[in-house]
Amino acid sequence: MTVKEVFELRKQGRIEEAYEAIRPMYAVHQGKYTTLCMFWTASDILKKRVAEKRLDEAGKIFKALLRILPNIADADGRAHSSIYHAAVALARESKAFSMLDFVAGIDVHQLSIDDWKPTLTPATATVPSHPIPSVAQQMLTCAFHELQDGLKAGRDVDSAQVDRALKVMPLLQEAMRRNPRDKHNLRHMAVVYRIMGERDKAVGIYRQLLARYRDSYLYAELAELTDDAGQKAALYCHAIRNQRQEKFRSGYRLELARLLLDRDQSKAAHELQRCIATRQAAGFGATREIQQMLGRLQGVSPSTDAEQQAFYQGMIKKFGQLIAEN
Repeated sequence: MTVKEVFELRKQGRIEEAYEAIRPMYAVHQGKYTTLCMFWTASDILKKRVAEKRLDEAGKIFKALLRILPNIADADGRAHSSIYHAAVALARESKAFSMLDFVAGIDVHQLSIDDWKPTLTPATATVPSHPIPSVAQQMLTCAFHELQDGLKAGRDVDSAQVDRALKVMPLLQEAMRRNPRDKHNLRHMAVVYRIMGERDKAVGIYRQLLARYRDSYLYAELAELTDDAGQKAALYCHAIRNQRQEKFRSGYRLELARLLLDRDQSKAAHELQRCIATRQAAGFGATREIQQMLGRLQGVSPSTDAEQQAFYQGMIKKFGQLIAEN
């Protein structure tokens, strides 16, 4: 079989056959077209393996593609873009894949104009098209999910987290150069400042964002950088009120309960009660910490929904101006 015939199999959608045909050919000859054919057939199989959840195999194919990539004449950048899309697909499906490690190894100057362009999904008769972030922006988002997971795992920032943040800086700096007012880029920069110990800069960015947006996570992330207990509680009140889905309020409720435990036990009990209800609805029991907190609240009647809503409103009114100014 010739390389041309393998490409024809690929064109017909017979990608498994094409992949099995090109592998022995590539093993004995890495010519221009054999290498090109190996790359694109392996790329097809990678997408298929990710869709099939055969993630170990997909990860091995991805590493093989990275070894092949430097040997391809990629004038139009399509091969590199394919790798970027594959990295995003793996990052979303495989816990073993690190986007931080991947972006640390790329040259951001190789990203093409198209790699920074958002796209639109095709519209259908019932579903309108909607924007999809550029593949470069998607890589950045995946990398920052890893960074934030590290912050959640350990509240104290250490040198390992600093090293992880440094891996994403070239990509983030390029994103900021291209779109310095983008909400997500600014939020990512605030996370980096927090990790680097430049807390005031991080706080400044969150205040800048909250002047334009009301996303619950922005209030919660600013709360993590706030020492004043009243302001911190008010920010979690904001987060709870601005999050429409109860399952995503649970973490904010727990943080607020921690703050209220020694200050207003009936309101702390209310937040814990709502946390437990959300966990039970998802099939989970109370954590050890929640159980310990409940033990300290024995005999305490939780405040009513109306009382809690009034509390949120009062906290926001009392501390809102201070939050905006400080």
